[in-house]
Amino acid sequence: MTPVPAGARRLHDNRWTVPVAALLREPGARRQVRISGPFAGLSVTGSRVSETDEVELDAVLESVHGGILVSGTVRAPWAGECRRCLELAGGLLEAEVRELCVAGGDAETTYGLQGDELDLLPIVHDACILALPLAPLCREGCLGLCPECGANRNVERCSCGTVPVPRWAPLAVLEGGASQGGRGRRDPAPPSSGVPSG
Repeated sequence: MTPVPAGARRLHDNRWTVPVAALLREPGARRQVRISGPFAGLSVTGSRVSETDEVELDAVLESVHGGILVSGTVRAPWAGECRRCLELAGGLLEAEVRELCVAGGDAETTYGLQGDELDLLPIVHDACILALPLAPLCREGCLGLCPECGANRNVERCSCGTVPVPRWAPLAVLEGGASQGGRGRRDPAPPSSGVPSG
C-alpha cells in the first residue's frame, strides 16, 4: 500500500470519507456508495490521471468480522506517451477492488478504520496506481518510429527498410555460401563388398 500524497487530501477534503457506524453495529449489513471527483497524485512512469479529470468509485460496503469489506470498481481516464511512436496515448482505467478495512489491522494486507469513519482515499489511490499502464500504446498495432530516420510509421512511409545495410553484407555472403555448399554436397557411394554381382 503506497502512501497517499498530501496534495490529494488537500484537493478532496472529506469527499472520500464515509460514516460507517450503522454498518459496524449490524454484521452483514450493506451500503452502496458512488463517489466521483478529481484526484491528485495519480501517476506512474508511463501514464497518469490528470487532476482535472473525474475519478469514480462505485462500490458496496459490507459489515464483516468487525470491519468493512469494500467491493466495487474504480474508473478514471488516463493519458501517457506511446512507448513505440511517442505520441499521445490514453484510455479508460477500470480496476476491480475488494479490500478489507479494520481498526488496528496489518497495513500490508488491510486498510484502516478511523473510529466510525472509513477513508476510501487510499483504496482508490492504490487501485489507480496499480492499473495505470507502465508502457502504454496509442493503439494495439502501433508501427512505432523508424530506427533509421525517425519517421512515425503510422502516418508516413520511408524507404529505410528497403535499402541494404552495408554492415550486414559479409553475413549475407556467408549465409549464401553455406546454403550453396549444402546443395552441392553429394553422399559418397557405398563401399564395395568385393563379391561380384551375379
